[in-house]
Amino acid sequence: MDALSRLPVWLRNPRYTGSNRCLPCTIVNLVIAAGLAAAVATVSVVWAVVALALAVATIGVRGYLVPGTPALTKRYLPDRVLALFDKGPERAGVASGTTAATEPTDEAPDHVDPATALLEAGVLLEDPTIDDFVLEERFHDAWRREARDLADDDGDESALAAFLDLDAESVALTDHGHAYVATIEDEPAGRWESRQAFLVDLAAAAVLDERWDGWRTLPTARRSELLGNLRLFVETCPTCDGAVTLDTTVVESCCRQYDVLAATCEACGARLFEADIDPAVLERAAEA
Repeated sequence: MDALSRLPVWLRNPRYTGSNRCLPCTIVNLVIAAGLAAAVATVSVVWAVVALALAVATIGVRGYLVPGTPALTKRYLPDRVLALFDKGPERAGVASGTTAATEPTDEAPDHVDPATALLEAGVLLEDPTIDDFVLEERFHDAWRREARDLADDDGDESALAAFLDLDAESVALTDHGHAYVATIEDEPAGRWESRQAFLVDLAAAAVLDERWDGWRTLPTARRSELLGNLRLFVETCPTCDGAVTLDTTVVESCCRQYDVLAATCEACGARLFEADIDPAVLERAAEA
């Protein structure tokens, strides 16, 4: 548990701190704090230091110094500047999807397109009747059963530790409501859109391990990428069995809005997939 989480709830503001901290807002407020301290320094250096310390502490526990900062940042900073710091999903193509949440620590040589790799593994099939990829039926059934088993179990940390070949004691998972975050020895290691997204990734990994001889020889980053792509094909929520629909939507972060391709459970509202999509690519895919 970090020092910030030990502060009283009335003092800290989790909406704009921790994993929700907005870098543009923080930077803007730090610049304002420095300006205020410089102004006070013309009268007293000691009081300037005190003012700066108080301002930085306020930004640390509240997320901002000036009330209304998110709205002001969104209004006055150019979108290209906000995009440099934004924590929204990585932009991806419709066919290639996005990587899973586990932080990559290695690179796969001779990178092959995920769809091609999954086709060669027999996980995806080309369906000429709809001119698109579909899941191989036995893999789909096994994936759904494994996800349901994991959802009913209480061993998320153990499942992630097995995927990463680590001791379960070193892995922790925290549900922040808007994200399911993994830490390894108290260091951030990855995040998913929800626990449901985590479950379908780990379930797919377990089934792939049984069906793909070379699965465990792939680098962690490569396996995560393939799992993230597979999430585009999820049809059923692992925790409530609700139907999962794939659609475009507008997501609003602290400072900006962007279009995303999102897979969402219609029953419980869980987000299982989210990727910032190039509008031009999305339009071409829709026309096709």
